[in-house]
Order: sequence, then C-alpha cells, then structure tokens
Amino acid sequence: MLKSMLGCCKVYISESRNRLALESIERAAKRFSEAPIVNKFEDETYNRVGYTLVSKLAPKPSGDPCPLRMAVLAMVKAAFETIDLESHCGSHPRLGVVDHICFHPLLGASLEQMAGVANSLAADVGSSLQVPTFLYGAAHEERRTLDSIRRELGYFKPNSSGEQWVGGPKSEYLALKPDKGPPKVTQEKGVIVIGATRWVDNYNVPIHSTDIAAVRRISKRVSGRGGGLPSVQAMALAHGESVTEVACNLLEPQEVGGDRVQLEVERLAKEEGLTVGKGYFTDLSQEKLIERYLQSVSA
Repeated sequence: MLKSMLGCCKVYISESRNRLALESIERAAKRFSEAPIVNKFEDETYNRVGYTLVSKLAPKPSGDPCPLRMAVLAMVKAAFETIDLESHCGSHPRLGVVDHICFHPLLGASLEQMAGVANSLAADVGSSLQVPTFLYGAAHEERRTLDSIRRELGYFKPNSSGEQWVGGPKSEYLALKPDKGPPKVTQEKGVIVIGATRWVDNYNVPIHSTDIAAVRRISKRVSGRGGGLPSVQAMALAHGESVTEVACNLLEPQEVGGDRVQLEVERLAKEEGLTVGKGYFTDLSQEKLIERYLQSVSA
C-alpha cells in the first residue's frame, strides 16, 4: 500500500507543432526520474501541450531539493530556450511560452504543501529567468483566482483575425503588477501564471459549427459566472475549420462533472439549432495518474 504523499503538477506550454522544442522539454524533465511525466496532451489546432508530472513530497519542509519543482523548472528553462512566442499562433489563448503551471495535492498531500512548491518555483522563474510571474489560488496570499489574472491581462481576447492568438504581447507594460520577477514583459517569453489548487478537471465539448457567437452564448450560459452550472468556467474556442469547442474548467468536479456539463451543452445547443459531439477530458483521473506514477517509478 502506498503511504507516501504525492503531489501533481500540470504544465501548459504554448507549442505543439515544434517537435524539436517538445523533445528538448521532455529530455529536461527526464533528468529527474523521481518526478516523471505521467501524461501528455497535445492539440495541434490550439498549438498547445499539457504535461502532468507526479512526485513524492517530503512530509515536512527540508533542505533537500524537491524533485517536482526541479523537474518543472528544467522544463520551463528548456521551453524558453526553444520557443519564441513572437512566432507562435493558435486558437487557444495564452499569456506566455509557458502559459500556466498548477500544483495539486494528490494522495496524502496538503494544499499548503503544494502552495509552498508553487511559491518556490515562482521565485526561481521570476529571479533566475527574469520572467514576470503571477501567483494564484493557495499560492497567493489573498487566494486570487486564475481567471481574475487572465481577465486583467486580456487573456480571453483574440489579437488576430480568425479567432487566433498570434505573436507576443503588444506592450512591454503589464496591466497588473507581477508577484515575482521584473515588471516588464518581453515579446519572446510573455508572462507565466503559477498556482496551487484542489483538483481541477478540464473538459471540452465540440460543437459542429463555426458560429462563434452562438457557441459563446452557450459557454456563458453553461458557466457559473453566467448563471449556469456552479463551479464551471467555460469559453468558446475555434477548433479547426468546422468545430467550435466549449472549453471548461471544472473547479469542483466531484460536484459538477463532465457528464453534467455534456448534458447542459447539448440542451443549450439544441436551442441554438446546433449539433454536439462527445466531450473529452484533457488529462487522466487522479487515480489513473497515481497508477501511472507507480508503474513509472517501479519500472
């Protein structure tokens, strides 16, 4: 029986078409065998990749290096060395080369432990790599939310035609003061957002339509912010030539899961006269991640 405490980190990088860059990032992570990559989700249309790493955690803070933090930091460094945000384009919003990093407690770990790892990583990124870094969730003293940072920084607004996000930030000046790192942003790297929260599921539902306005109406009505399902965040994203997705964050998946979101999107899409495909999760369940971690470290 597993008695160790486990922590999880999801790393979202704004690239999925540059194979050499992804190989470099993955090689960097493999130097830390105690914190293996247990899942990888690529989307070439969004031009985005998500990595999930799992590692044991020390029961108390110690002077020993944290394998999870070290592995993620190595990935971040490799991403900045191989990816230029100015040459990036895709139909998924992003704020930087490494767009988002989130730590979650798994078996036996506490949210406070994960917040400590997040803060330590943010200090490294801000100081050593000189990238503006924003903290959220338990990693931020006021428990600021991820979506509030994104709204302040204009994350949800496409900056090019065809519902695309193209190139780096248009100004070196930020609308929000970063928690770590320099106050100015470079076009090549952008900014990075790092947080610690309870488990969050990402569930996307494809709608067979290019009517972005109609899918935005559906997304708004699905989301808790728009009076829909509580603890659900949703946005409409173009996904290829004939599909627009309702991309959802399920902040309390034990209360409102993918099945309920699927049914609600189908109901609202029917009102709009649109057809819906089967939704999908962009990561494995917590149980499956733990299973893959145990298989990896015992191999």
